[in-house]
Amino acid sequence: MEHLPNKYGTRSIAGIGCSPKHRSHTDLYDNLRVTSLTEEQHLKTCGYWYLVTSRSMSHTAFKDRENLLQWMEERCLTLKGELAMAGTNSTVQIAGAYRRTSHMSYDEFYSLEGTRVRIVDNGDYTLGIICVDDDHFANVHHLNCNLSDRLIFDYQTSRALVG
Repeated sequence: MEHLPNKYGTRSIAGIGCSPKHRSHTDLYDNLRVTSLTEEQHLKTCGYWYLVTSRSMSHTAFKDRENLLQWMEERCLTLKGELAMAGTNSTVQIAGAYRRTSHMSYDEFYSLEGTRVRIVDNGDYTLGIICVDDDHFANVHHLNCNLSDRLIFDYQTSRALVG
């Protein structure tokens, strides 16, 4: 399967990318790394201790190690080395990759069978459904932010749950 670069530093998947039939878009996130921050670095964030990058671009962040490891497990990702505890600067490569698919069809999205999780999309916590594709990549599905009836969770409650 061919992967094509896009303007966000991710790679759209040829043949899956923008599907007129299903009106969905899929990106592949690979070349992932996680960095644990020093106290000084931590104070310059919104309370995060761990930053994740994809292809050297910011991807996501976590306030604690437990939530980082849960996020990785949900996406079938593992660390390639030992990650230092919060407060010690360290960068470790993440083994694996995962996909993220944005859906414009309620029927298509709600027909998926998988693990239901809260994800951040366009600044909101919303419902994600994680499925494992035939090629063993985890795929995090969510409804497009332009849909008016998309489920939105309370921000503070969600942040406390998923870090």
